[in-house]
Amino acid sequence: MTSLSPHPALTDSDARALALAYDPASAGATQALLRELGTAPNRTMGQNFLVKGDVLDRIAATGGVGRDDHVLEIGPGLGALTCRLTQAAAQVVAVEKDAQFIALLARHLPAPNLRVLRGDALRVAWDELGLPEEGVKVVANLPYFISKPMLRRLLEEWRPHLRSLTVLVQREVADRIVAAPATPAYGPMALMAQLYGEARRVFDVRPGSFLPPPNVMSSVVHVAVRQSPRLHLRDERFFWRVVTAAFGQRRKQLGNTLRPVAPDKNELALALQAADIDPQRRGETLALEEFARLADILNAEASTPDDEAIDIAGTSL
Repeated sequence: MTSLSPHPALTDSDARALALAYDPASAGATQALLRELGTAPNRTMGQNFLVKGDVLDRIAATGGVGRDDHVLEIGPGLGALTCRLTQAAAQVVAVEKDAQFIALLARHLPAPNLRVLRGDALRVAWDELGLPEEGVKVVANLPYFISKPMLRRLLEEWRPHLRSLTVLVQREVADRIVAAPATPAYGPMALMAQLYGEARRVFDVRPGSFLPPPNVMSSVVHVAVRQSPRLHLRDERFFWRVVTAAFGQRRKQLGNTLRPVAPDKNELALALQAADIDPQRRGETLALEEFARLADILNAEASTPDDEAIDIAGTSL
């Protein structure tokens, strides 16, 4: 991974002046920058550039970024959101895969408090970012093709370092994050958001706000991150095994879907009875507290060490 700092030939005051003048939040400015690069948006990399200044201002405001805050941005692209974050925060670290965008940001947005790293946000280690160990705010227009695995990484692996997430995602993904039990979108992602944070949908963004326009609506979601899970679980790994099994075959009843984690039919029936859960219910009807109660009963003797990462990568979100 390579790191990019502000232009070394500029003083801090000159760099700040240049950065303050930069704002590609219009279709014309975005097209001009793409012509400068001799490129076009790469749809396979989820490059849909947000070109509405009022929407970008609202995302930055939702992030609640202040002058003492340290911010992580994923996929800054041309820097339309980045330039707003650098004006508000103490430090902004942006992770970008495209070398052309990194070079462009070095020329046009040499803010002294901005550090751009070339790399894959799904693979980079936290200690490579140069951010504090805790209290970091994530504010990002997440590339659509990595939105679900990136959210999983943020809430699972990087949660101890984070204070909040403010992300622009497909509305379908937002639906999954804030879904309630017994609704079509309810599943592991909603349970993850409830267990590890407090999530709310803030506003929707129409396709016409992007260049090129995506084929779907988008939404901004804010998650206040919990430093410890909302509920005490004896074994978080086993909890996610139960959740995965319950949603593996959504149309089937719990008495059947949970057999991978409770092979003995009689023991499963007794556990469901002890948890006060009807075996004819389906996983999508269970609240977080019910999943937690059932998982603890099924695996009462097991526990996960506090310092062991909980791997839910196999969970379908």
